[in-house]
Amino acid sequence: MDNYHKTLVATLIDYAEAGLAEPGFDEIKSNLILDLGFTSYTSNMNTLSQINFDKNLSTMSLSKNLTSQSILPIEEENKKSIILNAEKFANKAIDIKSLENEVKNFEGFHSTHGSSGMVFATGNSEADVLVISEPPGRDEEIESLPYAGLAGELFKKIFAAVKLDPSERKSSGIYVLPAIPFRLVKGPNEKTSDLDLIKPFLKKHIEIFSPKYIVLIGKIPSVILGLSGQFQANEENGFIGSYLGTPTIEIEGIRSMMKSPERKRRTWNNLKLLRKKMDKDNE
Repeated sequence: MDNYHKTLVATLIDYAEAGLAEPGFDEIKSNLILDLGFTSYTSNMNTLSQINFDKNLSTMSLSKNLTSQSILPIEEENKKSIILNAEKFANKAIDIKSLENEVKNFEGFHSTHGSSGMVFATGNSEADVLVISEPPGRDEEIESLPYAGLAGELFKKIFAAVKLDPSERKSSGIYVLPAIPFRLVKGPNEKTSDLDLIKPFLKKHIEIFSPKYIVLIGKIPSVILGLSGQFQANEENGFIGSYLGTPTIEIEGIRSMMKSPERKRRTWNNLKLLRKKMDKDNE
């Protein structure tokens, strides 16, 4: 056995005696070590040392196997527990106001530690159309609006083009609900996504509001509600999907359209389809 392999075996012995798992141990094949003259190298070890090494090496292998098999289930169980807790908070709500309070009281969200405020629903609470918007940015947090500044102006123009306005009456008004009421902040050790945790609150809000039509802005609302598959295959042409039987469309993100105006085409096609369906339903 050459010096390289002697060093390798000596390192493994050190880790074994210290009760530590060597970082690259999964990639080391014990049979290869034995084939390279491990027995002759350790022939001078006394019997007790040999037995202790074998025992520790076996313990390391067993520990590695148990750890690799148990970490994932434990993480999954923890994730389920946190999500179940979010569902309990959401299900306690009996109306929109109490639901917003439950969102504030729930301490499981990671992003709230980096955001400076929450942005809740605005617009006509009696409207037929529910618009689920993108998470707010810094400007939106300051203004407490789903969209602020230039994004807010474009948002109003887009919906005004199909005769929908947050301040109008029920048939032509809209109710705007941020998919997530706070700015998303990703942490380095985040185990459970805030997208998973907000889901029961968002679903409860839709249930309480009970809209006739739903408009999803950007990809995040679709991801949270599990509707991405409906719209991925119909991104270019106009398409009306469904959320629990409610006619639903997806349009491009407001900020995305500001950066790439050509993306407005899909938005316009979908909004025209929705307007046409609304007019037909109201005949």
